[in-house]
Amino acid sequence: MTKLTLTGFFTCVFIGFSFPVHAVDSLDAEQLFNEAMELRNSGDIINSIQTFETLLNQQPGLNRVRLELAVAYQMLRRYEDARDQLYRVLNDPDTPDNVRLTITAYLAQLGADEKIAKQRAFGSFYISAGIFTDSNVNIAPSDILLTSGSTEIDATGSALLLNYSHRSKASKPLIFDNQPIDFRWNSSLTAYSKMHTGDENDYNLHVLSLKTGPQLLSSNNWSAELNFKLDKIYFDANPYADYLSLNPRFTLIFDKDLSISIENTTVVREFSNASESGLEGISKLYGMNISKIFNSKTIGIDGGVRYHSNGAEDGHLNANGLEVYLSGYLQPWEQGKTYLNLSSRDYEYKNSENNVTGSGSTVIRDETEAKATLGVSHRFTNGSLKAWSLNAQASYTENDSNLIDYNYDRTIIEINMSRSF
Repeated sequence: MTKLTLTGFFTCVFIGFSFPVHAVDSLDAEQLFNEAMELRNSGDIINSIQTFETLLNQQPGLNRVRLELAVAYQMLRRYEDARDQLYRVLNDPDTPDNVRLTITAYLAQLGADEKIAKQRAFGSFYISAGIFTDSNVNIAPSDILLTSGSTEIDATGSALLLNYSHRSKASKPLIFDNQPIDFRWNSSLTAYSKMHTGDENDYNLHVLSLKTGPQLLSSNNWSAELNFKLDKIYFDANPYADYLSLNPRFTLIFDKDLSISIENTTVVREFSNASESGLEGISKLYGMNISKIFNSKTIGIDGGVRYHSNGAEDGHLNANGLEVYLSGYLQPWEQGKTYLNLSSRDYEYKNSENNVTGSGSTVIRDETEAKATLGVSHRFTNGSLKAWSLNAQASYTENDSNLIDYNYDRTIIEINMSRSF
């Protein structure tokens, strides 16, 4: 049920019903009702229902309580119980006409919610296709070994992404600490291909990804998920690497507009070529994120910190460091969206190889990568492109290293069309 429908429903109920001031125990009833409402608003639905039911056992004629009890039943997906309470009030000859209209609308929404709840599995497809230009293609992606003395190579090409996502959920919520908890299982299969139009076939990138895992979702309070992911990476037609990762994530939700997340990603990396075997190992990421939405979800800010450790077996390839990032989006028109992402990441290497100064001392590689991405998108709502989105973004990366061979910058401009089915 939408927030707007609930607000209208509550307003109508409060205007239409009040506790009888002449009742001897009206003050006790009011206190008990307020307690039940506080329990429900805090997410303690079970105790809220018990309190509403206790109040109705004492005063069965309190239709205002009966309606609020129906909302609590609906939150637990006890649709028949909710419908029974609503019809009791609807069939009461003393119920005002404006309240009858609101109950009728609520019953319709209840039926729609019940229909969705019975659909325990959901599947969707996503496609994105476009073109790009890249000023320094030979240094991507970041996990690939950059050879000392590499020169910049610019390229153009096309990119295609196909994704299928599937979500299944339990028919009834779990009850933990008197709160309803939804159990879901999320899976996705993704294929990504980046092809170059020139002679840079060695840099044609293909990635196949499979992700799956459970999720627990508490109503408007928190969510916890654990994802398992397998990535197979190819350059041109040649296998490059296999990544097997584990990603737990926990999110606290405040007032639906503010959330704080903590996460970890652990990746076991195996490479097909002996030249990259030194990169093999277990990489780890630890992160904390804060997200805030403003102005009816038309403005959003997201920021946080991450600690990276690539776990490479060879010391001169083993890097760790801190990343700080900040991003925001703005909806300048109804179907439009603009966004800006900024990040700065340190790479501190364990030791160095063949980097000796004139005095005979070894220089340890140390660098900072700064990146900025600016993007805009528009979703079409009519015509032949209805439901498609036109997206464009430009990103600039600058890597500042104490070893001159590893200083570089890179600019990528991308334009694509995307759609979900």
